[in-house]
Amino acid sequence: MPKLPPSFSLQASPIESALAEGRTEDAKRMVVELLKAGKADRVVQAIAADLIKPPKRPRGRRKTLPQHWFEIAQDFHHLRGTGFGYEETLAKLALKYGFSESHIRNAVSEYNTAQAAHDETTRT
Repeated sequence: MPKLPPSFSLQASPIESALAEGRTEDAKRMVVELLKAGKADRVVQAIAADLIKPPKRPRGRRKTLPQHWFEIAQDFHHLRGTGFGYEETLAKLALKYGFSESHIRNAVSEYNTAQAAHDETTRT
C-alpha cells in the first residue's frame, strides 16, 4: 500500500471543515481536545499554530471590483439579448460609461462569476 502524503490527516478533516464553514469556536475546541490528549498529529499542530497566529496578509492592496460593474453587466446582457453583437455591445457601453472596452469586459466577467457563484449556492 502506498504511503499517504504528510499533509493527509483524519484528525484535521473535521477541524478544516469547521473552519471552512466559519465555525472557528468549534474548530478551536476540537484542536484543544486533541492537544490536551497528546494525540495531535503534525497537521493539527499546524492548524493550531495558524489559529494562534494567523498567516500574514499578502502584500499590496486588495483587488477591487471594476467601477459600476453591476450596471455595466446588466446593460451588456440586455443589449446582447436584444440582438447586438459582442463587439458592438462593448463599443456602445464603453461610450455610454466612459470606460475602456477592457474595463467593460472585466465588469461583465465579474458579474458572470458572481452570478455563477450565486446560482451554485441557491441550487437545490
